[in-house]
Amino acid sequence: LDEVEKTLDSGRNFKGYRQLLATIAPPCIPFLGVYLTTLTFIQDGNKDMLNKENNMINFGKRQKAAEVIREIKTYQSRPYNLTELPNVQDLIQSSLARVENSPDFWELSMQLEPREREDEKMARLLQESGFL
Repeated sequence: LDEVEKTLDSGRNFKGYRQLLATIAPPCIPFLGVYLTTLTFIQDGNKDMLNKENNMINFGKRQKAAEVIREIKTYQSRPYNLTELPNVQDLIQSSLARVENSPDFWELSMQLEPREREDEKMARLLQESGFL
């Protein structure tokens, strides 16, 4: 359990998770929250233009974003070797058919996990990424 907690620790920009993920051969489904946080910091922390008077595009910003997207795509480079199991398919379909599309679930979700204010969210993300 300690090893799992260490791997999934959000400190230092998910360092343990990133190290483990680097050892895994595709295909796999990485936790996209790590990548979305990185892309958000790239987007918000870098100017689009280096020099607006000369229309100099910040290609460094684009390159950083492209590297993150390229890393995600490496895990999609090989298909899964899955075999369809009719019993499992039937179970999934019957389970989905029983779920109600009720607005009560949204209200319950908001009670259990209220939305963060934007300033609280930014402070949390900066702390989890190791910037604070």
